[in-house]
Amino acid sequence: MDVDSQAPDPALFLEDLTRADGLWFEDCGLIILAEKTIFRVSRDYLAAHSPIFKDMLALPAPREVDMMLGCPFVALPDSADDITVFLKALMFPDFFEPHPAPASYAILTAVLRMSHKYDVATLRKRALVHLSAQFPTQLHDYEFLASQKDPPWIAELQDVHGPGFHALTALARSLSIEWILPIAFYRVCAFSAEQDILTVAHTLSDKVNIVTACRTLEGAAVTNMLDFLWPSPVDACCTPSQCSASKFAMRRRMELVRNRPSSLAPRMPLDLLRMSDWEALSVCTACLASMKANHEEAKKEHWDSIPEMFELPSWTELEKRKAEALK
Repeated sequence: MDVDSQAPDPALFLEDLTRADGLWFEDCGLIILAEKTIFRVSRDYLAAHSPIFKDMLALPAPREVDMMLGCPFVALPDSADDITVFLKALMFPDFFEPHPAPASYAILTAVLRMSHKYDVATLRKRALVHLSAQFPTQLHDYEFLASQKDPPWIAELQDVHGPGFHALTALARSLSIEWILPIAFYRVCAFSAEQDILTVAHTLSDKVNIVTACRTLEGAAVTNMLDFLWPSPVDACCTPSQCSASKFAMRRRMELVRNRPSSLAPRMPLDLLRMSDWEALSVCTACLASMKANHEEAKKEHWDSIPEMFELPSWTELEKRKAEALK
C-alpha cells in the first residue's frame, strides 16, 4: 500500500531505516516511510483527520510486500522533515498552535504543504490564519502591523540569509493562496534585489510583473505618495512662510529616505512616513489637518492599486477567496 510506485520492498533495507523520534508508537498499526525515516502511528487517527489517508487506507488488504514489522506499510514521496512536522502538528496540540502563537517558517510552510496535499482542513486553516495575519487585505490591518513585533517566521524571511519572501510567494502560488500575494510581492520588492527576483522559481509573467512593480514602487508611487508635501499652504493657513518651509524640509528628508543606500531595503510608499516625521513638522493646525487628510487619501489610492501592479485580482475578489478558505 503506497503512494510511491517506485517504493522498494521494505524488508530489504529495514536495517538502514531510522525510527522517527517521538513518532514511533509500538501500540499503533501503521508504518509510514518518508526518505529513510519510518513512523509508526495510528491508521484510524490519520484516517479520521485526512480524507486522503482515509481513502488510501480503505484499499483492499495489502500484499505481503506492503507489510513491515507485521503492520501495513505506506511509502510517501514527501521529505522526512515535512512528514515529521505534519504528524507532530496533527498529534500534538502544542507543536503548532493557533495564531498569535509563534511559529517558525519551516514548520509553517511544511504544515501548509502537507495539510493541503493530504486535505487536513483544521491544520490548513490554522496555517492560513498565521499567514493571513501578516499579509492583510485591508489597509488598516497593514498599518496595525507596523506597530507590532514581527513573528519569528517573518523575521526569518527578512534575514539576508533566510529563504526570502520570494520563496513564500512561490509556495502561495502553488497552493492557490492568492490573497496574500499583493503584500507578499510588495515585500519581495522591499527585501529582494532585482537579480534575485529573476532567478527564483516564479513563472516568467510573475517575474516580469514583480520587477516592473518594484520599479514603480521605488519611483512613481513614492513621488505620488509625497505630493502632499509641496509647499502650497491652505487657505486657512496663518503662517504660510513657516508652513511652506517646514513642508519643504520634510520633503527633502523623504527624498533622502527614498534614495538610501542600495545595501538597505528601500522604504515602500506606505512605509515612508513615520510618527517622528510628523512630530518634526512645524506647521499650523490647518496645514497639518490638510496634510494628514491628503496623505490618507494618497495611501488609500496606493493601497487600491497594489493588486493591479502585480496583475492580481482586486482586493474585493481576493477577500472573497480568503473568506472562502478560512470559513
